[in-house]
Formats: sequence, C-alpha cells, structure tokens
Amino acid sequence: MTIYAWGILAALFFIAIEMLLAKKKFGIVFSYKKIISNISIGAAERLFNIWLGGMFYFVFRYINNHFGILDIAASWYSWIILMLLTDFVWYWYHRFGHEINILWAFHIVHHQSEDFNYTTSTRITVFQALVRNIFWCVLPFIGFPPEMVLVTLVVHGGYSFFTHTELVGKLGWIEKVFITPSHHRVHHASDTEYLDKNYGDMFVFWDKMFGTFKEEDFKPTYGITKPLKTHSFLWQHFHYLIEMGYRINHSKGIINKLKIVFGKPDIMHGDEREIVEASWLVEGQPIPVFERRSGRYKRYINIQFAAMLISLILITIHHATLSVSSNFFFSLLLLLTLINCCALLEQKKWIFFVEYVRAILFVEFVALQFDGWYHFFLCNAGVLFFTLAYNTLKKKYIQLVYQY
Repeated sequence: MTIYAWGILAALFFIAIEMLLAKKKFGIVFSYKKIISNISIGAAERLFNIWLGGMFYFVFRYINNHFGILDIAASWYSWIILMLLTDFVWYWYHRFGHEINILWAFHIVHHQSEDFNYTTSTRITVFQALVRNIFWCVLPFIGFPPEMVLVTLVVHGGYSFFTHTELVGKLGWIEKVFITPSHHRVHHASDTEYLDKNYGDMFVFWDKMFGTFKEEDFKPTYGITKPLKTHSFLWQHFHYLIEMGYRINHSKGIINKLKIVFGKPDIMHGDEREIVEASWLVEGQPIPVFERRSGRYKRYINIQFAAMLISLILITIHHATLSVSSNFFFSLLLLLTLINCCALLEQKKWIFFVEYVRAILFVEFVALQFDGWYHFFLCNAGVLFFTLAYNTLKKKYIQLVYQY
C-alpha cells in the first residue's frame, strides 16, 4: 500500500505545481469549489481502493493460476506487449464507458468538471474503478503475472494523470504516437464536434485504427452537455443512476427497460435531469448572501480537507496493521468528511446534520475502545446531550462557520 500513498503525495505535489504555474505564467486561477469537488471524488476512490486493490490482486492471482492461457515471464519485450495490451483493453473499457448507459452512469462523474487540470484527473469513482478492474482481468487470463499487471497499471495510470492539463500545447511528432494533453482535451469537451472522440489513454493509434480520433482544432468547452448545478458529493455520484431509474420506471416492457440500462446514453429523453432534480435535490435554507462573502467557511473546509488527506495517506500506509473495525470506522469517518466539505460549498444550513452524524460516530467508536460500563455511559451521555441541544448547537455552528 505504500506505493499508493506515494501516488497520493505525488498527485498533490503536481497539482500544486500546476496551480502555481497556471497563475504565474498564464494568469489562470483555478476555481476553489471545483478543486475541492474534484479532489473529494478522487479521495473517495483512493479510500475504497485500499479495499479493492488488495482484493483484485488476489483475483488476478487466482485467474492467472487457474485459467492463465500462457505462462509469461518478465522480459523487455513482454513488458512492452503488456503495456500495449493494457492500453488496448483501456480503449475498449473507456469506449464502452461512453456507449453503454450503465457504464456511462459510472464514468460521467469524470467528465462533470468544467475545468481541465490535474484535479480533473482525480475524478474517478469507486464504481468506475470496480468496472475497470474487471476489464483488467483479461491480462492475467492471457498469462501475465499479477505483479507485472499491477506495475503496468500504476505506470499507465500515472501517464494519464499528466494528460489532464491546459498548460501544455501541441507536442509535434509525439502526438503521432502518444495521447497528449491536446488529444485528451478533445475527449473532455462537450462541443458537438468533439463528442465521443480520443478514448486512448497512452497510445493514439487505437483511436485512429477504430475511427474515433479527432485533432484539437479549437479551444474545447469542458464538462457534460448538461452541466450540474451543485457540488454535492453524493449527487455528483448518483444523479445519472437516479435519472436512469426514472426513465426505466416510465418505460413499458422489459425490452425497453433493458435498453435504458444497456443501450447508448442517447436513448435517454433529455428531460430526466430537471425532473429528478426537482424531486431529489432539497433546496434547504440558504445562508444569506452577505454571509457568503466570509472566508471563514473556506478556512474550515481547508482544515478538514488537510486533515482528511493526511488521514487518507496514513490509513493507506497502515491499512494492513489496523483491525477490520478500525479500517471501517476511519473509512466511514473520512467519507463523511468528504460529504461535509462538498456540502459546505453549497452553504446550506442543513449541513449541521452531517456534523452531528460524524460526531456521534466518533464518540461511539471511542466508547468501544475502553473496557467498563462507565466509559460507555459517559460517551453516550455526551451523545444524549448533543442530541437534546441539537437546535442550539446548530445555530452556534452556523454563526461560527459563516460569521453570522
């Protein structure tokens, strides 16, 4: 797990470098809310990958031992072949992610950002990571050892991180062989001319071979064709699944319902977003306009976010030495923190409920770490007090965070 921790640190380092260069050399200031939103989604995927990564190593090992067609040893040419096959599998996984509705529901989150920078590359959901690992199973099935596969996936994923930037222009002859930031900018565009193009992750020839290549002819408009109106962590993950559920519920016949799931995304009518937003997105009571000028809530988010990232790195390193219950508790606590940070961006007064749940979870976990009834009694007495004083504490919380 240490390599994943170094990966998180490296990503944060290069994000910081890109932000500084963008501001100093190009006068580009990244949106604070989009940075928090993007990295929150990536942090959640890294959190769940702690569990998924180890699981899929054993899946790869089992497939290779019991079903592997060949017995491939590590050599310079087998590494090259593996990298080519990895990118080929990625091309079709990625393309299916745009052409099969249920897979698009998992992949759409990666395309929601209307900015294009290194933070955008972190927008990978746990659902997308799960589907991607299923596709990777073909590699140990062919006969590549799991160790080779995992190293290749780290290199492959690291390469794609650096294609998410506007600071690098066209790169001449390199673009004839490799996917570059210019190529990937096209892929992330919502412009009609650029839709469903450039699926490759490392090599450009798959797109040219299968007719999905497009040069960057003009500055792209990033995001999805119908931008979201919220930074909600949960809504960004689940809105399209809810839209699909609505359309399935209003379609007649099992065949038509299956088409919604496994057909192309354009099978949707286009009005689902507005309908489900009206039903599912609770407006709540907004913070008054003058309060939004306060920078205090941003400082509060920054403190939580920094603590979350440090905790994520530590959990990644020490995952194997922690008990299952401790791993579960810390994972849930970090997940609630991510939901909390994105909800704070919305500046709604119901955010205090998330704080309440997180506090109770923490107190109960602490209570379970001690022997004796009196520790349990004291902790639950604190929970009872917290519950009885909920409305008063909520008011004080809003005043403190938003300087109200």
